[in-house]
Amino acid sequence: MSKFIGRLFSGLYQVGAVKRTIIIWLLLQAVLWVFFAVGYVTNPGAWQNVPTVAPSTAAVGGVATTVGYIIFRNTIVLLLIGAGNLLVRFGPVTPGLLVLLVQGAAIGWLAGTNGFEVPFPSVAAANLQYLRIGLWETSAYAVFCALTLTKSLLVADSFPAREWVERHSLSSLRFSRTEKALALLTLLFLVGAALVEALYLAK
Repeated sequence: MSKFIGRLFSGLYQVGAVKRTIIIWLLLQAVLWVFFAVGYVTNPGAWQNVPTVAPSTAAVGGVATTVGYIIFRNTIVLLLIGAGNLLVRFGPVTPGLLVLLVQGAAIGWLAGTNGFEVPFPSVAAANLQYLRIGLWETSAYAVFCALTLTKSLLVADSFPAREWVERHSLSSLRFSRTEKALALLTLLFLVGAALVEALYLAK
């Protein structure tokens, strides 16, 4: 299993930006849904007799303020992913890739146990909300991870690093036209998801 995962991660560096993005997106969704299923199976009571809570109770102010708060919250995740990818890579694994997978596991578990600030009355309602908002937030994470994954400044063959087989400087970083388009897509996903969520919470 570990060899398969190692080959999968290694393969990410051998493909183009778009294909890499699709693979990472699928990997994130797989992790998310596995943890959702585990959370749902182990905590069935979380979906029974759920009290009705108005979405507006989770709002942090007006729509503009809420949008700003949500963007800020998700930007922190993106910065952790991006910094983890850019700073260092050990073999085929970067800290940013691990942050992405941990984030997927956390989101899946939170959803499976209905642990939201505003709990959902049913799995169907939660999944519908995921399609409205969560899918776009997680897509932003995956796209940003994919476009920064191959840009590590320090690269070692293994962990812990015995020596750096590659060393790069910030000034040497170059992003292709496709990667710049993916950066724009990340921004669109981020802002769009924040706007939809803010409008939902303001109801």
